[in-house]
Amino acid sequence: MKEPDIEHEGIVTGVTDSHILVRILQQSACAGCHAAGVCSTADQKEKIIEVKRDRTPVQIGDKVVVTLTAKAGHKALWLTAVLPLLLIILSLAATTLAHASELVTGLCALAIPAVYYAILYGYRDRLKKQFTFFLKKTFVS
Repeated sequence: MKEPDIEHEGIVTGVTDSHILVRILQQSACAGCHAAGVCSTADQKEKIIEVKRDRTPVQIGDKVVVTLTAKAGHKALWLTAVLPLLLIILSLAATTLAHASELVTGLCALAIPAVYYAILYGYRDRLKKQFTFFLKKTFVS
């Protein structure tokens, strides 16, 4: 059975010949809670998603749904969260087994993900091609 796509509602903020810019409100799981207004852990962030333009007719201000395949979402999660965590754990284990000082162990645990994210940033254009967002226009009746 196919996993459902990842969907976010948003508003078109820009339209070019090749791309559509969509502002989405990314919410944490507790943002919908009735106590979110007084809770310091409730988190909402605005993000601008760049969607390759297709034949969907849109204008600035239109409400749309931005989708990403579940497979691409899982890959993004692995690249941005799971793999860096594994690298930190491996660096901690390796430096501890090598009887390195706590300072060296800590610095390695900080440096390894920094280098990893720098490499990931260097490949951002290649990765952008692998993570393609699609657009669905929502129709208000």
